[in-house]
Parts: sequence; C-alpha cells; structure tokens
Amino acid sequence: MTRSLPRLARLAMLVGAGGNGRQALALAERYKKTGVGVTLVRPGDAVDAEELHAHDALIDGLIGTGLHGPLSATYRDLVGRAQASRRPIIALDGPTGLDLRTGCPQPDGLRADYTVFCGGAKIGALTGAGRALCGETTSIDVGQPYPAGYLRALIPNDADLCALLPPRRTDMHKGDAGTLVIAGGGLGMPGAVRLAAVAAYRVGAGLVVAGVHERNAEVLAAAFPECIAFAASSAELPWGRAQALLVGSGLGRGDWAQDVWQRARTLGRPMVVDGDGLYWLAHAPESRSDWVLTPHGGEAARLLGVTSADVAADRPGAAVELQRRYGGVCVLKGAGTLVAGDDILWLCPFGNPGMATAGMGDVLAGTVAGLMAQGLSNLAAARLGTFVHARAGDLAAMGGPPRGLLASDVAAQLRAAVAALC
Repeated sequence: MTRSLPRLARLAMLVGAGGNGRQALALAERYKKTGVGVTLVRPGDAVDAEELHAHDALIDGLIGTGLHGPLSATYRDLVGRAQASRRPIIALDGPTGLDLRTGCPQPDGLRADYTVFCGGAKIGALTGAGRALCGETTSIDVGQPYPAGYLRALIPNDADLCALLPPRRTDMHKGDAGTLVIAGGGLGMPGAVRLAAVAAYRVGAGLVVAGVHERNAEVLAAAFPECIAFAASSAELPWGRAQALLVGSGLGRGDWAQDVWQRARTLGRPMVVDGDGLYWLAHAPESRSDWVLTPHGGEAARLLGVTSADVAADRPGAAVELQRRYGGVCVLKGAGTLVAGDDILWLCPFGNPGMATAGMGDVLAGTVAGLMAQGLSNLAAARLGTFVHARAGDLAAMGGPPRGLLASDVAAQLRAAVAALC
C-alpha cells in the first residue's frame, strides 16, 4: 500500500471511540517507532482542513465494522474536514460511513484512496458503492476474528477455477464439447443472441444453435456463420439435443416472446435465464434447482418486488434472497458481482467501469451457458463464467481508459481469459 504513496513523514490518525479507533492507536504506535510523526485527531478536536493538509496522509480509524445508523454531528464534521484536506485517505477495514455488511454508504461518509482490511476483507467494501468508496485494497493479519453476523464471500484463486474446466481429449468432436440452444432474438434484436453465441463458443462450447424470431434467422446466420439459426417456432430446432439452454437474450416482451419462454422453461434442461427471460419469470415466479439467473440490479428488484435502491442498499442480502426464493444459482451483476448458491456466496473482484455498456450481460450469459453445455454444474459454470467474463473485461480495457469498451471487445478476450487460468 505505502509503495503507492509519497514518503510518509507525517500522518494524521483519525481516532474513533470503538474498535476501529483502537486499531488506529495501535497502528500509530507502530508508525512512531519507525520515526514517522503522528498526530492523533478525535471527533470534536479543533483541527481544520488546512492543518490536516499539512500531513502526508490521513488514516481513517473512526468507524469500521461498528457502524450502526447515521453518523453523529461530530463525526460528520471531522469527516468533512478530512475530505476537504485533499490528502490521501487510508481507511482501516472501510471508510467511515460505509456499512461493511451491505455496501450501503451514508451520504456524508468518507471516500478512501486506500483501504486496509484487518482480519479479512469485508463484503460491503467489495461490492456496489463500497467498491467505489474504498479505493485500492489490501489485507493485513492482526489476529482479529471476522465479525460475527457478517456474510462472508469467498474469492477463489486461479487454481480453484482451473480445476472446474473440463479436460479436452485429443479425439474430441463438437458433440463431445456440448450443444447450447439459445432462445431469444425477438424482432429487431438479433445482436444479443450473436453476442451470447460468440461468448459460448469462446469458452469452449462445441455447437451453438439459436432459436430466434423468423425474421432474424437469416440475419444472424449471415452475421455469425458458426451459429446455426432457426425460427424459434421451427420443428427442426433441436431443443432435445441441448445440454443446456440460454433463455432471454433479446427475447422481448410480446406474445411471441412469452410463447418461446413457456416452451423453453418446460423442456427440463439446465438453463441460464437472462434479460427478458427474467421479466417473464418475475410475472410467474417459480423455483428450480437446475438454472442460473443473471439479473442486474433493476431485474433483481423486479424479481424481489422491491426497488432498485433497495437492492443497491444490500446487494449481498439481495443475492442470497434471490437464490432462496428462486432456487438454483443467482449471479447478481454489478461492481463486485456476487454468485449465490449452495449456501455459499462468491464475490468477483475483477471487472471495470468500462463494462457498463449494452450487451455486456449477453456476453456473461453466453459465457455461463457455454460452460454449462460442457457439463459443468450450474454453480461451477456461474462461478467460472463470472470470473472469466470479468477478467476478459479487464484484458479488453488494458492500455486505455475504461471508456468506449464494447461487449464484443470483451467476448473477443474470453479465450485469452480462460487460457490465463491454467
């Protein structure tokens, strides 16, 4: 952490009354022993922003996991002076004002440049608004237990993810690598299916067949010849030969779309439900064990019957509740995507703001479905697919600002992202 900062000769230590403050005091003693000048600042102390600016950095030890409700006036005042100091802020466990259980911030809380986790990364610091408020993160072992009552999200390493990939025999043919049927592509929306199909192929699916609106079949076949396109109503569409289904990419919300949804959901195949498939599911909720749902915050809100703000206020809780209510596995998309399944919550630390663009969810859905078609369980496909998709996004964004990224740029990097695991 300190390698990214200027030389630290003077530190201002913001010290709260609870456990976070005790951590700050202990850290202050360690810094003093190395010759660093440390100024202790407590809420209510008469220190203005200019005096804080005279320090190389501020360490936020006001409130970490002990946040329970709005900040008091004295804490808000010190937070305001700290932010106005225009000095780097290093938060212990998380910036003051951020609920480290849910990722929901107080409107008058701190924004940190760096966050040091004491006793393990806190889920609220890694997802949603928390991810934006914590800056760069690192962990130190201070012998402190993970706080009781906090959901703990697992972050697998490359070896864990590589172990999920099915082996490729030298004598394989496309049938051995799995067939995926994508049901979507309503009138005027063939692009979503194309993105999903490219993604499925890039992660190793052997054959991708698309059932789309009859006016889109020729368009899709011409745009992406590797994908076999049929009219969704065609008797030739090989629903029964699919190892997995993907339903919802560009599906639409009219009568045609509803008919396709009803047909797909009764086939008894493992499936990924995305986009407009989630719209139809919200209108007729059901639970099943063999699917993966991939909602963004707005779609999650519709499925839960709440507002998008409610979901943003507690993303971990929303992911867990979606999985409990609908079964299978839930992938709650967004900064710090969460994968909920089998009483375990996984968190993806990768991805970047450039991925906030149209079609990115179709690429993710195709990635997960392509892995399911190869025989991965829904949880394994969701975990691996989410991480590979995010890493492909980071590869696509290398060498430039996170702006102007296209979903097709990410799809093009999926093969490299998979190869980087092993």
